[in-house]
Amino acid sequence: MKNEIRITYPFANVMGLFFPVGKLEDGGTCEFATPKCLKKCCAHTPGAGTIIGHEKKQEAYNFFLRNSIATIVKQIRAELKETNCNIFTWFASGDCPAYLTMKFLNVIIKLDRAGVIQTGFTRNIELWKECKKLSDNNKTLLTVENIKDIPKYSEQSGMYSVPNYEIGAIDIYFVTFTKVRKTCGCGGGYYEHHIKDSERVLPHLKLDCKACYEKKVGCFTKCEALKKGGLIGKKQLEMK
Repeated sequence: MKNEIRITYPFANVMGLFFPVGKLEDGGTCEFATPKCLKKCCAHTPGAGTIIGHEKKQEAYNFFLRNSIATIVKQIRAELKETNCNIFTWFASGDCPAYLTMKFLNVIIKLDRAGVIQTGFTRNIELWKECKKLSDNNKTLLTVENIKDIPKYSEQSGMYSVPNYEIGAIDIYFVTFTKVRKTCGCGGGYYEHHIKDSERVLPHLKLDCKACYEKKVGCFTKCEALKKGGLIGKKQLEMK
């Protein structure tokens, strides 16, 4: 790329987006984070990726704030092409604050229409609801502290992540209106601590979105169709 600006960096064997961590009033993007999440978030010591400082996270965030949806999409696609990667994971650190929901959603939609495979973990419920409408190439998980928290959401079907702060991993749940299905997890620590065969820990599976996509595990596990939901209309989705 001739453009010196960069907003994606290696993470989990793909390219990821890093936003500043922390409360909005402190310059972060984690508007919906719990106190426990802010204190123990694994983004403070990310694994399987490039550890970047606050300055680069702020640059990526500023790029989203200052540029149009079309410019952001063009930049991400150019960086994916440069790195020969077609999988993009957003919020390797940070999150989508409420005031950026529509803008970020439209970036995701345009990437989805362009065939980019996407993964993401968010606590922004409205963003999560709308991403459920997209193609099967988009795997968006809503992060909650406990699976028992799910019933309080009116549009509850979908994919969820529950953090295990002690081992730096998450449990993944597929939820429909009739059942809750725990399938697997994400993060090297998950496989190292949870998956055993004859009391022998299986070979360590690194945090690797590309491998999960190819093997259809983790976020990409095949499951029964989940009922779509959401509050945003088509006209609103066509922001420029």
